[in-house]
Amino acid sequence: MIWTLVIFTLANIILAFIDSRIIQAKHKILHGINGAVYLAALLIPWFMYHNLWFIGCLALNRLLVFNIMLSLFRRLKWYYISPMPAAITDKFAGFIFRGNGKLMYRVYLIVFITLTVLTFAS
Repeated sequence: MIWTLVIFTLANIILAFIDSRIIQAKHKILHGINGAVYLAALLIPWFMYHNLWFIGCLALNRLLVFNIMLSLFRRLKWYYISPMPAAITDKFAGFIFRGNGKLMYRVYLIVFITLTVLTFAS
């Protein structure tokens, strides 16, 4: 499972880089397609491991790694939250955390660590 987590982490970094270039080129990000592709990618580890904790771990990995790297690639603060989010996950996070990116990522990190421990403890 650790290699799957490493692969997903690297994929999230690459995808964040690609999206940063799309944003810099003033093109629109296709959030629905990106989300559908990521959900489809999650099916692979689900069928391999049948571990719901691990699927949650990979989902939180996406929120942490992709979002932070996207901000850094765009030369924004690592805890940047868009004031006008387009993605459903960003809208939900904006509503819950009210623009406090540092708090949001701390909570995400705690949940990620918890899910990782549950994954490897089960």
